[in-house]
Amino acid sequence: MLFCRKNYLKLRIIMQFSKLLKILILLIFISSMLFFQSCKYEGLGISLDSEELISETSIEDMAKQVEISPEQIFYELLGKQKDKNPLKNINIRKAIFYAVDRKRIVEELLGSYGSVLNSLFLPDSNYFSPAWSNYSFDLEKAGEYLELAGYGKDNPLYLTIGASSDSPSRKVAEDIIKENLEKIGIVVWVSNKDSKDWYVDNVKNGNYDLGIWAIFTPDCESLASYFSSGKIPPLETVDNRNCYNFYWYENQDLNNYIKNLCMESEVNAKKDIAEQVQNILSEDAVILPLYSRIFAIAFNKKVQNININTTDGNFLENMEEVSINMDSEGENNKKTKNKPDDKKSEENENMTSVVVGFGGEPYSLNPFISDNIYRDYINSMIIKGLWKMGSDGEYEAVLAEEIIGDERVLDIEEEVRRTLRVQIKLKNNIYWEDGNEIKASDVVSTILSVQADETLNYTNLNYKNIKTIQELNEKELLITFKEYDRKWKSLFSIVLPQSIIEGNKLTDLFEDDLYSSGPYKLKERIKGQHILLESNPYYFGKSPEIKAIKFVFNSDINYLIGMLKEGNLDILSIPVDLKLMADIEANESLGLLVKPGNLWEHLAICLKPKDR
Repeated sequence: MLFCRKNYLKLRIIMQFSKLLKILILLIFISSMLFFQSCKYEGLGISLDSEELISETSIEDMAKQVEISPEQIFYELLGKQKDKNPLKNINIRKAIFYAVDRKRIVEELLGSYGSVLNSLFLPDSNYFSPAWSNYSFDLEKAGEYLELAGYGKDNPLYLTIGASSDSPSRKVAEDIIKENLEKIGIVVWVSNKDSKDWYVDNVKNGNYDLGIWAIFTPDCESLASYFSSGKIPPLETVDNRNCYNFYWYENQDLNNYIKNLCMESEVNAKKDIAEQVQNILSEDAVILPLYSRIFAIAFNKKVQNININTTDGNFLENMEEVSINMDSEGENNKKTKNKPDDKKSEENENMTSVVVGFGGEPYSLNPFISDNIYRDYINSMIIKGLWKMGSDGEYEAVLAEEIIGDERVLDIEEEVRRTLRVQIKLKNNIYWEDGNEIKASDVVSTILSVQADETLNYTNLNYKNIKTIQELNEKELLITFKEYDRKWKSLFSIVLPQSIIEGNKLTDLFEDDLYSSGPYKLKERIKGQHILLESNPYYFGKSPEIKAIKFVFNSDINYLIGMLKEGNLDILSIPVDLKLMADIEANESLGLLVKPGNLWEHLAICLKPKDR
């Protein structure tokens, strides 16, 4: 037994020595490669061709020879890299941007339904400026910029790229980017993590070289959170919220432009400033927009004038404009050989209706309780506020008539900023679903109820910033703020009736019912089955042609698609699946509407100083 134990110990020592020897050989090989790459090859009388580049392929070959993981070899090479912060060099950043084939990324992910994004805003926005159009795919130019920084195929640069591991589309983009960059002499290691770890450990803490994620720019003011130097993550406090400058980017000129952008209220002036902001970001090569995420709606062709809100994908917001082509419906009945009974025919004469499919049923209709996006779509047709936000982040009056100010005041918004006071007048002839007029007291009660309910958690809206709110008369109210917030109108996007909410806890209300001030009111809700809306005869706006909307819920998207094809659904939001979308377009009875949204994917570069 003693003899066996001694032999076993000898064997373990030999195995450990063998492993250490392999590691030593690897380190000697890496060091020698780095030494030769740092020398002037002409003086040494040697040259390296493209096959000798230490790419991921050669890293894998090395790993097989010494039985060490490719990842370990890559990080050994990365650790030997002399410049620990190569991305501080703008020539390297520009080399990366010119080397990325964005068109190929879009074609593989979105086909003909998407396009390369060259602005922080959509083409139909007032603030669209194609500042990134100069970064067309050009490997030759990319190589020239990389050479200016001292790197190339004979002296490669080592970088990591990361994204959330649960995103197949980002993995496609990463693979294309990695392939592109290796062609100019940048060896890339893909280092993905699950969504939570990636954003918390890497993105927020600046622990990445290159990264891919989505950002949301519904308005000009949102740019401050992403690119102002005062919005670097460690600077976030209770008073300095929304610090999303995960690039650790600093440019004082940009700070000044963004500050002016947030203070400016005149659209043309904002447009000019937004253009300057985008030009600076493009020239500094900090982010490279890739593409906008798209919304896709499939519908029966009898339904006309459907539109999509590019901010949240809401396709029900303009139901007042949607109509039914009865001739088309008749043709569909002939094709499907549907012969409605007399009762159904009689109903059709008196009521025009549509059926909408949703992938998830809302738990509660209460607009102040977090729920799925489908609840918000439904509520947009029932609840109105004083203002709503338009596609460019500009506010459009709904229940509000005007902001009352001194005739000598030319800029009302600047006056609100200066005085922290605003007097609002409501429109006349605006009513609840029972015919009672909407009054200033309803607005006051809504705000006070929100402030009083401590269980509400509104991360993006600070209702506590309203210091006082006072009813002056039935149509006017006076508000004072603790401090100025350029988005103060968003606090009044929901108004509820005083008669229902007064004396009640807000979160205890409106689970299965909701009081309407919009074009539709709730007629019926049967949990687990459907929600039925009917037109509101007391609505102050345009009376919708569609008199009833039925919502059915099923988590199986294939089941809902089947219902749509069979004619049992009229409108359905579908996933971005190129095969499915082509199938919908090939169906004579169905239409497809695709629009890009304000949420877009980009390649990010981290400028946080690193000590590898």
